[in-house]
Amino acid sequence: MRVKMNLPQFFQSKNIYYGYIVLIVGTLAVVMSIPGQTMGISVFTDYLIESFGIERNSLSLAYMIGTFSSAMFLPFAGKMLDKFGARFLGVFSAFGLTFFLLLLSVSPRFLQLFERSSYFSIIAFITVTFCFLGIRHFGQGQLTMAARTMMGLWFEKKRGLMLGISGVFVAFGFGASPLFITSLIDHYNWIVALHILAIMTGGMGVIALLMFRKSPEDCGIEIDGGKYKSDNQEIQESISFTADQAKKTFTFWAYNLGLTNQALLITAVTFHLADISRQVNLDPKQAFAIFLPVSFISVFADLIGGYLSDKIPLKYLLATQQMGLILGLLGVQSIGTTSGQVMFAVGFGISGGLFALLNGAAWPKLFGRKFLGSIVGITTSWLVAGSAIGPYLFSFVQSYFGDYRVILYASLLLPISVLIMSILVVNPRKKELLSVSKLSEQS
Repeated sequence: MRVKMNLPQFFQSKNIYYGYIVLIVGTLAVVMSIPGQTMGISVFTDYLIESFGIERNSLSLAYMIGTFSSAMFLPFAGKMLDKFGARFLGVFSAFGLTFFLLLLSVSPRFLQLFERSSYFSIIAFITVTFCFLGIRHFGQGQLTMAARTMMGLWFEKKRGLMLGISGVFVAFGFGASPLFITSLIDHYNWIVALHILAIMTGGMGVIALLMFRKSPEDCGIEIDGGKYKSDNQEIQESISFTADQAKKTFTFWAYNLGLTNQALLITAVTFHLADISRQVNLDPKQAFAIFLPVSFISVFADLIGGYLSDKIPLKYLLATQQMGLILGLLGVQSIGTTSGQVMFAVGFGISGGLFALLNGAAWPKLFGRKFLGSIVGITTSWLVAGSAIGPYLFSFVQSYFGDYRVILYASLLLPISVLIMSILVVNPRKKELLSVSKLSEQS
């Protein structure tokens, strides 16, 4: 019998559902993706500008091109996730992220070979763009997608609550990461900090190899450990939308755009937070410190949202998430004041907590588990593309108008639009289940 069949069944024989192990290692994988998230990269922004000898606008453009390019590969990665499972994709992603973190750390030495060349700026731009492509693709893209999709596949009845619990630790990890990485840089330097992060992501690759598993069915056990079986459980499990079918629904686009809003706006704000804070005479370290209370609020939003997601329609959580984004954007505009910092923390805390929940719980609940990888591959590509566009869009508008207020006000239109859309969404899977039940009764 294959090794992947032994471990889950061993835990099952001890009356421990392996889904809880999946929850732990999946959560750890999402946290370990931080070096590939804007939350982690933004701390290195000023060091990269100095070491690569490029302007802030050029770095933002490189970030956009690298990130946007990485998004193009994610639908294919989603299909690979459906075919080979989270174990394969998780290992490949973790080691891929490790490689590109190390590549970024040695790039300044590589560029010294061309420092007298008239093409130095072009070579530096291409180099940092390529590094961003790999870091974003394997970190924010594949590793996060593999972990969150895997956790969603191992739970059905209490999926929202389990993902909410996972989100508690993810929120703390993301909230504390800027301070942790900053302390590494202060204690050593930015290159050594990248080396330490690379060692950590490499360790995650080993854990993924040992502990990640595709699905309960693939391991020969029942979802939820065989608990909560209902009369129509088989009917529910048989209803799954393909990626093409999901894309034809209004609901898919409402949730997809809502989550993309979060990626675009939070990435843009985080990427430029140091510059935004300096414009209002606020120490950038104080600005990044706001992410700590953001993480605490995200915890409560995630837990409460996770509990409610198993009991109420998800569209109410989508609407609440968009309202959080609106409040957070208003807070950014007055981040130099106490009231602005409170709005920033509360708004982005709520939106961040519900984003993590919805990104994991919405797709299997709305469209089923059979083609989940392909669906998440598409949605993740949108998230990554949004996070690519955001920083450059903010940088471009800021350079034209001289401050960030114009783009911050214009950005409010995005969550307001999805807030209106959320009123009209329905659960396609539930609608299909009702149709099947009616046909069964008639027959």
